[in-house]
Amino acid sequence: MFSCQGTRAALLAATLVLAACEQDSGRAVVQAERLEFSVPTVEITGMDNPRHVLEGSVQSRAGIVRVEVHEDARFVGLADVDPEGTHWSIVWRPGDDATSLEVRAYDVQDQVGRARIDFQRVRFDSDAGLYQAESLLSLPGSSVTQTRYTLDGSTPTSTSPLASGPLVLLSRRGEPAPLSLIPTTPADAPLYWRWMPPMDDVPLATVVRIQRFSGDIPVGPAEARTYLLGGLPSTLPIVSLVSDAGNFFDHTQGIYVPGKVHEDDPSWPWHWGTGNYMQDGKDWERPVHVEWFESTGQRVLAQNAGVRIHGSGSAALPQKSLRLYAKDDYGPDTFKAAVFPESSLREFKRLIVRTSGQDTLTSKLKDCALQGMLVGIGLDLQACRPAAMYLNGEYWGLHELRERYDEYYLAQHHGLDRKKVVIVQGTGELDVGSPGDEEPYAQLLTFVRENDLSLDENYAHVRTLMDVDNFIDYTIAEVFFGNEDWPQNNVKLWRYRTSGTPGGEPSVQDGRWRWLLYDLDLAFTSGPDSDSLARLLTDDELPEPSVLLARKLLEVPEFKARFVSRFLWHLDNTFTEARMTARVDALAAKLAPEMPAQVSRWRYPASVGAWSNQVQYLRDALKRRPVVVRQFLEEAFGPL
Repeated sequence: MFSCQGTRAALLAATLVLAACEQDSGRAVVQAERLEFSVPTVEITGMDNPRHVLEGSVQSRAGIVRVEVHEDARFVGLADVDPEGTHWSIVWRPGDDATSLEVRAYDVQDQVGRARIDFQRVRFDSDAGLYQAESLLSLPGSSVTQTRYTLDGSTPTSTSPLASGPLVLLSRRGEPAPLSLIPTTPADAPLYWRWMPPMDDVPLATVVRIQRFSGDIPVGPAEARTYLLGGLPSTLPIVSLVSDAGNFFDHTQGIYVPGKVHEDDPSWPWHWGTGNYMQDGKDWERPVHVEWFESTGQRVLAQNAGVRIHGSGSAALPQKSLRLYAKDDYGPDTFKAAVFPESSLREFKRLIVRTSGQDTLTSKLKDCALQGMLVGIGLDLQACRPAAMYLNGEYWGLHELRERYDEYYLAQHHGLDRKKVVIVQGTGELDVGSPGDEEPYAQLLTFVRENDLSLDENYAHVRTLMDVDNFIDYTIAEVFFGNEDWPQNNVKLWRYRTSGTPGGEPSVQDGRWRWLLYDLDLAFTSGPDSDSLARLLTDDELPEPSVLLARKLLEVPEFKARFVSRFLWHLDNTFTEARMTARVDALAAKLAPEMPAQVSRWRYPASVGAWSNQVQYLRDALKRRPVVVRQFLEEAFGPL
């Protein structure tokens, strides 16, 4: 039906096959069968830079006669249109001074549809970052070297495309994301953490790597830049990692896949199975280019580094944590950037790009939020900042940038000589130090095991070997948070190697053992009513070394009184509902805008709603926990 009044004849070409106008209730009505031709629709959809081919789509019911391409005011030429009249392409090398491009599609009625791009001019040497519009990228040139480039993250070779004129950077929306389709768990992994393909198109950035050559010989290191087109891709900072894909996904050498290690041993010797990603050490470190962008698009860090998989069991999960190493093997030997605004440190030797460990399946914020609640009480903590990650230009989901506990962390935070820092695991294994540095910890355990600590001289001796107040705060935090992955796991402690006998007035240089709190991913997994204090004191299934100090020291009246008093202080000050809820709410508010993309990319958490439920569960657990912990204290130690 088409109204005789106010027809769209000025906008549409209409062929009437049959028409009759008649009056019906004072209304003019045309009954007609007609064929309508609207203005052609033309789009610019992509640019194959190595082949210099610009392409796009076109639609018209009337049939396309020609597609013209204009650079600024200059006619470039006629595009080739496929027989179906839906796709066009043209060889185009943008001029060095080009500022715009317009494509015009004409139909048989000589109606024209237009698509226009106004380019931003970008220089490779200085302008990586966020761009609102399509861009022309100028690559560096030289009279004595040739510049070759890649767009897939791979290191350019002497056969890679030669830079000749600006590269055209367009939005990559809808393009394939091949790395995102590579399984990162075994096919028979437990269903609740098995890899699944993305639900939708994966957001894409543009990665440009260049290498200068003299003939076939590389000159200097390869360089990389990440370009984010089309506006803010995230409300969070962005970390972009660029590396040859084989470093992550090769069957033999790739650190992110089950690979040959799993092929050689496809058994499940423990819950998390086997895989390349379970390997560690220098042999499983790969080169990577690291960039950090603030949410404004400003790039504040860009350098070559080393990367390894980070974590133990969580390394088996589809989305994996990574550890970054600044070394002069790759470039600068530190990461120099203010990536943690609340920290005074501006230089880091190692950083972790963490997925939130086993909590990546649920709330994705637990360890970051809970550690944040402990700021100001004197414990060593890992700074945390949520970020979105891209790998070779493909969106890799929500992560956290974290500090890593090691000799460099302790040296920087406490002003120490890193070569005198010793770190051991709770089991007694040496993490950092020289052979024999673990012996003082073994001697501490032996002394506590074999002596009556209720005797003043014995307890006094223990206090020369360990920072009792540090141990109390550390233990209180783990107990309050009901961490199911502690104390049998995730225990590390450190001391500063001294030439004399440990002791004296407490200081970080006194040689005493102090504890490092980390990995609270399994906090409250047994619910807010779980009696983690009774578990610490009475569970016979826990390894003896993991509970020895707490159990023996709590037999000492002075220590017990100090422990209970400090716990009550924390309940009144550190673990208040308002303080804890504010920390969770602030972090959840940062993560919420990113969560749809995370769910679509990894399908963990299962949905945005499931994530919201997990965050609410954490709020509810924190609200209830102070009440039940007071009950646990009374049951263990009597009236408070």
